[in-house]
Amino acid sequence: MKKQLLKNTLLMIFIFGFSMNSSSNPLNSPLSRERLKLLPIPMDFRNYFFFQSIDDNSYIIIGDFTGAKKLITQIIDRDSDNKIDKVLEYYPDSGKIRIKSRPSSEFFNGLEKMKRDIISGIIFKENYSYKMKSLKTLKFKLADGSDIYPYNDGYSVKFYDPDAPSTIMCEFFFSKRHGRYNLIFKTNYYKLYKLRIVPPLRYSVYCKNSRDPIVAEIVESLLKMIPK
Repeated sequence: MKKQLLKNTLLMIFIFGFSMNSSSNPLNSPLSRERLKLLPIPMDFRNYFFFQSIDDNSYIIIGDFTGAKKLITQIIDRDSDNKIDKVLEYYPDSGKIRIKSRPSSEFFNGLEKMKRDIISGIIFKENYSYKMKSLKTLKFKLADGSDIYPYNDGYSVKFYDPDAPSTIMCEFFFSKRHGRYNLIFKTNYYKLYKLRIVPPLRYSVYCKNSRDPIVAEIVESLLKMIPK
């Protein structure tokens, strides 16, 4: 009983962290096995996808909840060379974690492609998942030249709710420093008709001090779009 209570308390603390700023964001560092177990299970069983790249290593998280068994997968790409080095699969119903060489999730379609599909947002459109604001929205804002703010050697870009102009629906950050790259996509909420939907993972991309070549490519292209 006490063990379950502790687990529930830790889960609430973990989920609460997603509503806080990036300095308190639990996704700003690689997820350990125990923290992998604390990832949320959506009540409506939508899937989620998350691309993380911290320093030299990159990671993909797949929250797969539409299959016969709920499954959360972490794909580890050491040295960010687009090669799978390790896969952790967590089964929430049984509490078991398995180590594999290849992901079991039907959503896995190649490591490099998954990175690109998460950044572009394609993966959210093609699956039963939360519709995270992604590269298309960011490029639209850059082309429009609005709500772009210099910040920490890079740029913060905000997308405000048209119906509540002081409210930020989603925000982005990208920068280059000393040959390393930062790229962050955060969706606070989106609208489906008049319904306001808050995703359980507000970050779809969190790359900090990354050397991942895909992150580098995307950030370099974004920097060229900054209005002069």
